[in-house]
Amino acid sequence: MYSFDSRIRFSEIGKDGRLTIESLIDYFQDCSTFQTEDSATPMAYLDERDLAWVVSSWQIEINNMPGIGERVIAGTVPYDIRGFIGYRNFFLDNKETGERYAVANSIWSLIDIKKGVPVRVNDEIKNSYPLEDKLDMDYGDRKIKLPKDQEGETKKDILITEQYLDTNNHVNNAKYIQMAIDSIGDEKASYKHIRAEYRKQALYGDVIIPLVFIAKKGNNIIYTVALNDKELNPYCIVELM
Repeated sequence: MYSFDSRIRFSEIGKDGRLTIESLIDYFQDCSTFQTEDSATPMAYLDERDLAWVVSSWQIEINNMPGIGERVIAGTVPYDIRGFIGYRNFFLDNKETGERYAVANSIWSLIDIKKGVPVRVNDEIKNSYPLEDKLDMDYGDRKIKLPKDQEGETKKDILITEQYLDTNNHVNNAKYIQMAIDSIGDEKASYKHIRAEYRKQALYGDVIIPLVFIAKKGNNIIYTVALNDKELNPYCIVELM
């Protein structure tokens, strides 16, 4: 396990005074990046070899969200590496009480960013991430199916500008989830279950067309958002409940 301590900042909270979902994902991403930086194969090692870890799916289960000023621990547990794929859990806990605010599962691929192809994880990189038992959570399917019995509602186009990009000049994976939330447009919604499946990378100048599907599961409403290109092929599909 790798972790770091932090404190919830004003810049990380929403209108409700609680940590936003995008900021939660930023904590998780920062945690994995810190682990990489503190390992024998830091970002410089990957950059020299034109390599990057790219997320292919998220599953996030939220119990509660911390408020401003709360002291937290963000942690990650790599639990498997196969071929070019790495599997990681994440968590965010209250440092003082031990309350688990959120737990997540994620799947990553090691990519040659110049060739755009996956690369098998070598022993040097693999040894940088000691594996442990995966965390206790209800693991869902990586694939997200779009509803077949409805057409979905097309929302306002999103032009990809520099504010959406990460250091690989791709749209940051947390931004897709925020786009989905914005496309739903329900400011009062409190999502406890989030899944995201990444199909391809959106780049600077691309236009994303959100398509929103709404379904019911018992007393819960499930939103499925396809973030599509102009040919209606998904860059990313996000499910929120």
